Amino acid sequence: MTRTEGRGRAALRIARGGCAMLATLLLAAAPARAGCALSKLEIPVRIVNQRPVGTLALNGTDVPMLIDSGAFFSMLQPSTATQLGLRLRNLPDGVRVEGYTGSIEARMTRVEKVGLRGNEIPNVEFIVGGNELGSGIMGVLGRNLLSIADTEYDLAHGVVRLMFPKGDCGEVNFAYWAGEAPVIETELENSNRRGDNDIRVAVRINGVKLNAIMDTGAPGTALKLRAARRAGIKESELAEAGLVGGGGEGRVRSWTGPIGSFELGGEKILNNRLGVDDADNIDGDMLIGLDYFLSHRIYVSRLQRKVYATWNGGPVFARGAAVGAYDTRYAALPQAIAPDDAEALARRGEASLARGELERALEDLNRACELAPKSEANFLARARVHRAMRQYAKARQDLDDALRLQPALYEALAMRASMRAVSGERSGAEADLLALDNALPPSSHLRDGMAHAYVLLDRVPEALHQWDLWVSTHRDDAHLASVLNNRCWLRTQRNIDLKLALDDCKAAVRQERANPNHHDSLGWTHLRLDDAKSAIKAFDAAIELKALPVSLYGRALARQRLGQADAARLDLAAARKLDADIDADVGRQGLPVADDAPKPPPATP
Repeated sequence: MTRTEGRGRAALRIARGGCAMLATLLLAAAPARAGCALSKLEIPVRIVNQRPVGTLALNGTDVPMLIDSGAFFSMLQPSTATQLGLRLRNLPDGVRVEGYTGSIEARMTRVEKVGLRGNEIPNVEFIVGGNELGSGIMGVLGRNLLSIADTEYDLAHGVVRLMFPKGDCGEVNFAYWAGEAPVIETELENSNRRGDNDIRVAVRINGVKLNAIMDTGAPGTALKLRAARRAGIKESELAEAGLVGGGGEGRVRSWTGPIGSFELGGEKILNNRLGVDDADNIDGDMLIGLDYFLSHRIYVSRLQRKVYATWNGGPVFARGAAVGAYDTRYAALPQAIAPDDAEALARRGEASLARGELERALEDLNRACELAPKSEANFLARARVHRAMRQYAKARQDLDDALRLQPALYEALAMRASMRAVSGERSGAEADLLALDNALPPSSHLRDGMAHAYVLLDRVPEALHQWDLWVSTHRDDAHLASVLNNRCWLRTQRNIDLKLALDDCKAAVRQERANPNHHDSLGWTHLRLDDAKSAIKAFDAAIELKALPVSLYGRALARQRLGQADAARLDLAAARKLDADIDADVGRQGLPVADDAPKPPPATP
């Protein structure tokens, strides 16, 4: 999710007349109601790694874009702008761009021709900046395009529709697919009054009214921490879920928490779990994410300033898994797909994978691969399903087939390299990694994963080289701190270039002070440099966030070096209680172990 703010907001707009031009070019029509006709433009969407992805043609080049209803404006990654040869200019005075977790350094560009399903819009402006999103995504399709008309999100079937009502549509129920089923219906909370066009609705969590933004760019639904407190969720009930990022720099702490009830437009979901994020950069109390969109069919009416929806069945919230009680009245019959429509079956299969419905996903993708045996994208999608089902041999076969069809399918090549490295297939993994290294631009997001594969192969210089390339081109990326920490940790484990390692760990801590792993890595680096006092300070910070056994163990070693024998014994005992194999675990990572650690068994000749 991104947001653009400032005095210059009005200067960021789609070219005048784009909406009218697009409406006159539409070829399809939705079912008409008395006095009201609906023209539509369908955008096929594939759900890839929990991201809805559609394709635009920018100056004749197909560009995969994240479909992001939470983004105020459409964006291109800097590498995309470079690839397309686009001229950049500064943002209008007073404008700044912010994401869910931080600000975004950005510029502007103009694309002369934007193609959308055979229709063309001239002179469309894009913001240039933000994090690389992976999965081949090269930009973000935001609300300056998504809201030029009404928008229907049918993501469970892999489709977004731009809908153009004409005639007497003021009182029409736009959930035209629902038949006789009741419809979830609620008012839009903002738009005309706020001068914005986000999909903002009122919800109730545990009976407390909150303000939510419906955001396809957010993989899961999440409350802000302050809103969770207002809804009566106690911090003692929260379960740690790591860190989450967004459109901006940095990441924030995240948890899951129990909710008694979630209510939206008449729908009521009981006894579930939601994400809770310590984010406060975007207004609103919560984000309703892709998990809700996948479990519902949703129509956003700009004409009526309303949202209509029906439930597709199954779990609603990703973090709630299979828990919860649902009101089945709002379930509508699923849309039929022609048994020979390979593209539609593949899109539905990828949506099922995103919902965790692996058997259904496999059924659709098996059929799609059978119908379209020359579609490398279908084999890559099925490889992801097989990998999720831990059917690694079948996943490998799918990757081989995808790469036979398209050797330049780099996502598939990177996945195969990683799987080969994990299974110890050194020569095959090295061949894949070399091919990637020769083909990819230095800025490719895949280089981080390549570094991890090289670590598994014990190719330390090559791993460091990949991280060097990634870091030099991702200075504003949300994952920068994690990559810096990984580069620091590798050097610390191998006891090489410790001053460089220290710089990386310090930078990681500055960026993400709430991450205990970064403080822990810093502690071990200080320990390697024989700075026990600084090591204890770093380990204290890690343990305050989370009492990891490795941090307790490291602090014990630092205390031993300072002659604090009693405190060291307490830390060792605590570490060994949490992890009975901590001595061996630390030793396997090449780190120093305590004097009283059990000696490893001699190697078998």
